[in-house]
Amino acid sequence: MTDGPRRVTDDPVEPTAEPLDHITVDGAEVPLRPGETLAAALLADGRSSWRRTRFGARPRGVFCGIGVCFDCLVTVNGVAGVRACRYTARPGDAVTTGPAEPVLDGAEQ
Repeated sequence: MTDGPRRVTDDPVEPTAEPLDHITVDGAEVPLRPGETLAAALLADGRSSWRRTRFGARPRGVFCGIGVCFDCLVTVNGVAGVRACRYTARPGDAVTTGPAEPVLDGAEQ
């Protein structure tokens, strides 16, 4: 769910340029700055969560931000289980969010 963009556009210390490109998330274009992770682009787009637990109980997004917890998993260009907080987004990436649970080391969580 989005509640509006959250990009800093008028930082007096480190001026920022407008997003130069975009990625596609569930069919919608999301602005992207060079070097941003998927999580940063999703959060800047106003998305605080992008999947739910197996039983649909709790929304998940970025929790730890360092790739340990697996709460921010997405599918990128057809590859499932990508940690959005660790993946540097590239212009044109096709991202799919959803309720799927991760499968780690061949065992379900």
